[in-house]
Amino acid sequence: MNSFLKKIGIVIICLALVAIISTPSFGQFEQKITVNASCAVVYPDMVEEFSDFGLGFGIDGGIMFNLNRTFSLYGDARFYYLFGSSSNEEAYLDNMAFGLGAKVNLLPAKRLNPYLFAEANINFVWSEVYYFASGDMQGGSDFAGTLGGLGGVGLDFKLNENLSLFVQTGTYYTYWDDRLNLYSQVGIRLNMIKSKTI
Repeated sequence: MNSFLKKIGIVIICLALVAIISTPSFGQFEQKITVNASCAVVYPDMVEEFSDFGLGFGIDGGIMFNLNRTFSLYGDARFYYLFGSSSNEEAYLDNMAFGLGAKVNLLPAKRLNPYLFAEANINFVWSEVYYFASGDMQGGSDFAGTLGGLGGVGLDFKLNENLSLFVQTGTYYTYWDDRLNLYSQVGIRLNMIKSKTI
């Protein structure tokens, strides 16, 4: 757990340094509050040969504060559900999560803007897994609160100054069950407020 938290800390420090360096030149023009909403597809257990869970779906929503053209900080909430796999159709997993993260735009002045993102989150995971072993039903339900992280790449498509579409994908890790999922989203961004005082 300590090595995972150190890696998250290093990513956040690096992104913060980018923000400090780039804020003075763009800050007075670019500070906006953006509302994000998306739907997600979850592919579970990327590094496992066998999984009790199959494909899942989720929803996300949050608020992003754009420090400048390049760098944004955000907070979000999400819920996703994993169905059972073909070998364990009765299994399922729910995850309700809250995260804080950062987004770095690579081509902020372009209509198509690729970006990198990373977040740390807390997850509330409920799962049920039942299976037959030696003629008996085994397994059960489990609930845990656990730390996690999500990071990857995305692409914004700017429709106008206030509205964008985005797609992004990344790896989603939860520490409690050491689970690594592929988490892909499609959504919208709506710029709500532009600061005139900074």
